[in-house]
Amino acid sequence: MSIAKNSTLIGILGYGERLPEFDAMLTLANNPAVHKLAIFWNKAGAESREILQQLARDCQKISVFFNSENLGSAGGYAQILEHFHNNETTPFLLLLDDDLLLDNQCIDKLVTSAMNMESNISETLYLAYRPGLPEIRDLVENKIGIPRPRNSCCVGFHFLNLLYQHREPVRFNKTSGLFEIDSAPWGGLFVSRPAIEKLGLPRKDFFLYAEDSELTYRFTLNGGRIILVPDAKITDTDKAWNTVGGKISNLRRRVLWLPETKVFHEVRNRNYIARHYYPGFLPVYWINKFLFLASTYFIGIVNGKFSRALLIHQAIHAGEKMAANEAHRK
Repeated sequence: MSIAKNSTLIGILGYGERLPEFDAMLTLANNPAVHKLAIFWNKAGAESREILQQLARDCQKISVFFNSENLGSAGGYAQILEHFHNNETTPFLLLLDDDLLLDNQCIDKLVTSAMNMESNISETLYLAYRPGLPEIRDLVENKIGIPRPRNSCCVGFHFLNLLYQHREPVRFNKTSGLFEIDSAPWGGLFVSRPAIEKLGLPRKDFFLYAEDSELTYRFTLNGGRIILVPDAKITDTDKAWNTVGGKISNLRRRVLWLPETKVFHEVRNRNYIARHYYPGFLPVYWINKFLFLASTYFIGIVNGKFSRALLIHQAIHAGEKMAANEAHRK
């Protein structure tokens, strides 16, 4: 099967008043491997809208789609996947955040890996290598498995993690130089047209945070594979929204630093994943929940953030309710 040079649709999601990188997006669209650049923007500000419209005027390969409301990352990326499935004919889709830059050969490496794989292309996704993601960098450079939730965890917390971290096994093919992983982020995810049916769409009710992990983990649980391609590199120009720098713990950043909306969705969605995919033994979950909440309220009270601790408690309960409703539907 031969693939034309311009075989890939790039789908980019952006938000609000954030200003698009005009020159970077124009360069991306003019990459010979790119067929089209489809930019979806949630609730664009006036200046962002003007820049994006100018991009579409300056380059015929760029299409821009505006959402009047903020659909979150879940709704935004669902739109891109649906657009690829229903309105495009290219064999591949590369999903990107608006702050990611491609190395020159990134797309070619992804296409080559997809075409050379012995596995069924309709059941395989590919992921470009982003050294800016510490867990992915540790896997590629140090052969350290990606941390994964334990059964009976609460929002990813398990008291056994205080002793040692639970990790995926390192599945590295020395011949191909490729890794296999259980789930993947949006940024750098490379989807073939035959795989779109098996992948499906993210849960739009997640709105923000972890809908990519949930969707791709569901894909691998159903027999799919995700292949990480280290030679296909992507650079993060900005830090992820859920980091604050330094070695501050996940719990402290939620209580002290991150905005309320993001904290609620992160905690709720992570606890849904914990209860739905890693339910384990319920009494052990109760222990982990008690320890997690005790730490949360302690940090909140000491730092004058009791309302934030209460919000996290509510988000944990919301995640439990989502998982229970899912179980009842089955």
